[in-house]
Amino acid sequence: MIEALVFKENAVYNEKELEKGMQALKNGDESGFNIIYDQTHRLVYYVIFSILRDSYISEDIMQNTYIKVYQNIKSYQSNAPKAWITTIARNLAINEYNRKKHEKMVDIEEFDLIPDENERKDTPLIDLAAKILDEDEFMIVMLCIVEGYKRREVAKLTNLSTSGVTWKLNNALEKLRKTVKEENDENK
Repeated sequence: MIEALVFKENAVYNEKELEKGMQALKNGDESGFNIIYDQTHRLVYYVIFSILRDSYISEDIMQNTYIKVYQNIKSYQSNAPKAWITTIARNLAINEYNRKKHEKMVDIEEFDLIPDENERKDTPLIDLAAKILDEDEFMIVMLCIVEGYKRREVAKLTNLSTSGVTWKLNNALEKLRKTVKEENDENK
């Protein structure tokens, strides 16, 4: 019984069917996309997941893979559609992996930007942030630090990449740290 299920699972993939789907989509027949997805989605997911080891991000990259396939179908030339699609998936996964590797983790506790409950009315750090930060930096600091949004959520809200949000957040916090240090040095 298990062998029959494994065989049936493996029998789902059909190289000729996939090639027909690729040619149909290339010729403008949108139904070819469904064939492509049905024939490759498991393989594409596993290729991506093997690199990223995160199911949530892997699903996002998988979606981006099929968008790229759709956008670049006119450039498809080979008779190896599975290799072409998995190459796109692998490249997108590697790019995402490299982006994540360069994200710098920030220790929020280090900055003491969130005032105590008793100090909520008097917000000198927020006022300072509003004064010295660019509009987008200020918004990112407020969303990430004060409101507690995750960088991924802020990225969606601001139409930036997660690494872009991280970069701007780090720069904004560094500006704040430098300004606070300079003010403390002046007051001594």
